[in-house]
Amino acid sequence: MIDKKEKSAHGAATPLGTQLNRQEQYNTDRQKSEIRKTAIEIFDLSLRLQEMTDGTIDWIDWREPGVPCVYVEYHGATAVLSVKIWENGFSAEQRPDYSTMLFLDNRNCMIEAGYLKEKLMGLLEERRGSDNEE
Repeated sequence: MIDKKEKSAHGAATPLGTQLNRQEQYNTDRQKSEIRKTAIEIFDLSLRLQEMTDGTIDWIDWREPGVPCVYVEYHGATAVLSVKIWENGFSAEQRPDYSTMLFLDNRNCMIEAGYLKEKLMGLLEERRGSDNEE
């Protein structure tokens, strides 16, 4: 019969494989949360471009020259975030100034997502600057 000390000591030992699996799961979860956070930041920046000076979201005439138009769409079946930006207003005849598809299950998408966030922040700063001038 095993006494309690032996049993508890045996139960406390964690095999190296289990520790490695936990570390791998932690790394995977952290990568997933980074991608999720980035996608949410992109959506948030897109919405902030549509905010009025009082903070409410309202309809903006995207066809007005100089008003950036951002189109963001999430495709759940393929985990893709599609983004198109017309920097000087939407025009059906004009191709977007920027267009990308971020495959969120691909770690390399984070480089493009960083560039996209910078672009959206720049447009937001420009828009806020022009709102303050009025």
